[in-house]
Amino acid sequence: TSGSDAPAAAARVAANDDEPESYLDVASRPSRFEESAWGPKDLSSILLAAMRIQWTHGYPNTPRGYPRLTHGFHEYPAGMQAAAASKALEALPGRALLDPFAGGGTTLVVGMADGRATKGVDVSPLACAVAAHRAWRPSGGDATLALMRDAARAVVERMDVTAGEMRREEREDAKAAAARGEDDDGEVDDDDGGGKRKPGGVPRDWRVAQRALADVVGNAASIDGGGGGGDGDGVEGALWHCFAVALQRSSKSKNKRRPYKRQRKKAAAAAADSETADSDAAAAETATAAETATATAFARVVDEYCDRVGDVLAAVPPETPRAIIVNSDVRGVDASAFQTDAVLTSPPYPGVYDYLSFARKVKSGSGSAAGGAAAAGAETYFRDAAPGDRNWPAAWTTGELGSRRALRSDPRAFKEAWQREQEQWLAFVSASLRPGGRAAIMIGDGANVDTRLSIEDAGAKAGLARVAGCTMALTRTMSDGGVWCQARREHLILLEKTPTPTTPTE
Repeated sequence: TSGSDAPAAAARVAANDDEPESYLDVASRPSRFEESAWGPKDLSSILLAAMRIQWTHGYPNTPRGYPRLTHGFHEYPAGMQAAAASKALEALPGRALLDPFAGGGTTLVVGMADGRATKGVDVSPLACAVAAHRAWRPSGGDATLALMRDAARAVVERMDVTAGEMRREEREDAKAAAARGEDDDGEVDDDDGGGKRKPGGVPRDWRVAQRALADVVGNAASIDGGGGGGDGDGVEGALWHCFAVALQRSSKSKNKRRPYKRQRKKAAAAAADSETADSDAAAAETATAAETATATAFARVVDEYCDRVGDVLAAVPPETPRAIIVNSDVRGVDASAFQTDAVLTSPPYPGVYDYLSFARKVKSGSGSAAGGAAAAGAETYFRDAAPGDRNWPAAWTTGELGSRRALRSDPRAFKEAWQREQEQWLAFVSASLRPGGRAAIMIGDGANVDTRLSIEDAGAKAGLARVAGCTMALTRTMSDGGVWCQARREHLILLEKTPTPTTPTE
């Protein structure tokens, strides 16, 4: 720096110390990754900034300065960074937005916050449930959220009563089993902690809270449709969604614990003391400390969810339509019902995930008591119970594109099948887009498929012209001259539906 520039540089440094650069400032300049872009600079620069945000901040957490809203609430594999999706919207026209692979609902929430009418489709019942509850905007507003908080507190307060009822039922069941000469309760050790669990059920420590919640939502008139907008507003489904999140977080935190030997001894001694206390509680027909802790954890999750839904209500313009979510294989959906100005999506990467397998695993671990009214789009998830014999309904097993299971079952046929699937779903996108509409597609390579070429070729067949795009990669050149990919190469591709030419009249 020259002497004349030194004061200005020092001033910038001082300013940066007081106010860290925003994520948008960082995304406005080249990143440490290998990046390339093509197409008109006004569009490619937007896409490149979006990909810089995606690669810098990942998923599901949002960067500092970007509203968290409901993004990341309930675990879901992979996904588009919400701030990256917001940036990509700048390249998309109109006020109607479609995501044919809705996943956790990032596009829907971001689109609503931008005042757009949003629609989403996904083959996974779990994805639709997560997306529906992230995009949930109860018509009762804060009053509905207050109902949820009251219900969560009622669950905590009811734990001793419910525990007593369950203890008496268990004794009666044990007597009946003994009379039949049976002693096996059908339970298995729970790998996630929390005692034992029945196949397809929740861990033992969570059963009292699960039953207490079922009692609360079954008895509260304001929730079951007796007034206050509960049933029609999806309160019951939202409460069960929070229960699933609380259970999910508990399982993850237990799996992360890897104590040292001395700590394990202390934990074992504490567990023995706790077991004695739990036995006393069981004899007294009250909830154990571990059972009470699950209800408290559930109430905390409900409070967090209500706060974040409240942020969504504040961020979305009131006149914005509620998101529409359909649980279906997008290739079988009638495009005439999904006419849109723009598409923003991240379809499955070739041979990377088994989304339906993940959905079945999560559903099995959430138990089968989660039922009742649900947010629009989540009906299948709440209607179907996890089967004990693994005989799942077709909605949970068929229709997934580019799955890892398909790659493993027939690697040689995978690439051809993959390309056919891209042509099919992009044909739906083309039929949904109005002339001049655009589709922004974030996708990564896998299974030796160059997905940029794959999407551009399939799009061209569907009448979608390539407009702009960018690619991000991270590679290292080895001593032997070979190139090692340290991260999956990803692309953000912008396609446009070319207007239908008009035939001049004579």
